[in-house]
Amino acid sequence: YITGFDLVEEMIRSAAGLPLTTTDQSAVKINGWAIESRVYAEDPEKYLPSIGTLSKYQEPRSWRAENNVRCDSGISEGSEISMFYDPMICKLSTHGATRADAIATMNHALDRYLIKGVTHNIPLLRDVVSNTDFGSGRITTAFLAEHYPGGFKGHRLTSETAGQLATASAAMQFIRQARESSDHVAARVAEYVLLLPQLQDDGSVHKLEARVSLALDSAAVNLQGTNSFTATTVYDNGEYPPTTSKLDISWDVDMPFVELCQPGQENALTLQYLDPLPLGFRVQFMGTKFDIDVLLPRQRELLRFMKEKERLDTSKLVLSPMPGTIVSVAIAPGDVVAEGAEVAVVEAMKMQNVLRAPRAGTIKAVHVQPGATVGGDDILIELEDE
Repeated sequence: YITGFDLVEEMIRSAAGLPLTTTDQSAVKINGWAIESRVYAEDPEKYLPSIGTLSKYQEPRSWRAENNVRCDSGISEGSEISMFYDPMICKLSTHGATRADAIATMNHALDRYLIKGVTHNIPLLRDVVSNTDFGSGRITTAFLAEHYPGGFKGHRLTSETAGQLATASAAMQFIRQARESSDHVAARVAEYVLLLPQLQDDGSVHKLEARVSLALDSAAVNLQGTNSFTATTVYDNGEYPPTTSKLDISWDVDMPFVELCQPGQENALTLQYLDPLPLGFRVQFMGTKFDIDVLLPRQRELLRFMKEKERLDTSKLVLSPMPGTIVSVAIAPGDVVAEGAEVAVVEAMKMQNVLRAPRAGTIKAVHVQPGATVGGDDILIELEDE
């Protein structure tokens, strides 16, 4: 694509003592830009591998130009990502006439890459590629440390992306309800209250409330294809101004991909509808998975009186960070340990991970022994209550 030469072939020729295809530098032309993203079955927040069966798998295709998206992979839907091999899924490459073109194509390709069954690093790849410093070439080996000093936690919504996610989710709920109804002609307006996960500076997650009023621009919902809406969105945080906008939503009934197009937007955005949830659904947007509550106004009023489910106290537990094999156990019941002391080692995908005590205390129970196979988040060791 870039030079017209197969660089791997040239390296093999050089290693074999054969002459290069050409030694005329003027014959090496530069044709545009290319970018490669390495897609891994890996938790992008903890940088730990993930294993499982690819229950859904669909690679992206070329977009706006022939052969400008390339997937070098050796797997397909139903393939197993095991703990015995490297967790790479694919080398995803895109080409464009300019760096901006190659980046736009990469963003689109990552948005259209469907992977279910394992955790993957597309959220991090998508966030990096869409970063303005990356786009302008202001990158060093300290890029991740500089842009994610507390670690990567997912895409952080801005006023623009919050609006896109809120209006698209409201429109998706409108279409979902029409598909489930026997009468898709009657309803042309609707109002929803959406609770969007909003990442905070300290790494915590706050529910951003957005009230979206929708008006369908046609006489009936198109159950298969494109629908046009007028949406008015009001937020509860006092930071984002209310907006009124037009949007087109394209969603085929048998596909997870949802295209959002708004006036003045050069390229349509792609969301992935992943799973239904008790109060809404899970979507992938800007690479990150969002669990979104989509409520009627009356439901939102009543939800305020519901008690939140208590979270499991993990301060006295040592959990396996990934599926793997226990290499060693350094403690026994009754031992007194200091905070950070080594308690076990787990191995997966050619890597050994030292597990340490989350706090000082006395070991209450050890549930594993060397050679045991464990799953991610399995309880390995318990400490006595403080």
